[in-house]
Amino acid sequence: MADVKDILENQYREGKKIISMGRTSRELLEELKEQCPHVAEEELVRLFKSVAAGTKMVDSAIIAAAHNMEYNATHPAPKPRPWIDVFFTDTAREIMTPEQLMKKKKIYQDYVAVISALEAKYDPEDVPDIAVFRRRTTTFLQETVRGKK
Repeated sequence: MADVKDILENQYREGKKIISMGRTSRELLEELKEQCPHVAEEELVRLFKSVAAGTKMVDSAIIAAAHNMEYNATHPAPKPRPWIDVFFTDTAREIMTPEQLMKKKKIYQDYVAVISALEAKYDPEDVPDIAVFRRRTTTFLQETVRGKK
């Protein structure tokens, strides 16, 4: 059973072979290196590993994949945020960040109970506006955290 490293090496070798056999593929590789400067050449070469490389349909797929890789390289995914982040106002963040709240087990459990109670109150009717959760979060932190100081 081949591991990922072996598969990638095989794709690279096959891609190099395909590129060396056709002028169109060589030209396409050069064009992609110019258009996608943030993508490693080895990754571009691996895209050519296809039985029908050099045909219009496959070339389009190679171009699309290369541009997708360039986009991903230049637009990194945003840092994941805790689920409660959307409920925090600037005032609430001055008291405690969502990450800090989640580390304080007792306060976090109490906060989840508050959010759950709010959801239960509105479930039979309509979904409340996010502003309701934000106000309640700020009030909760003011009463719980600032009240303890």
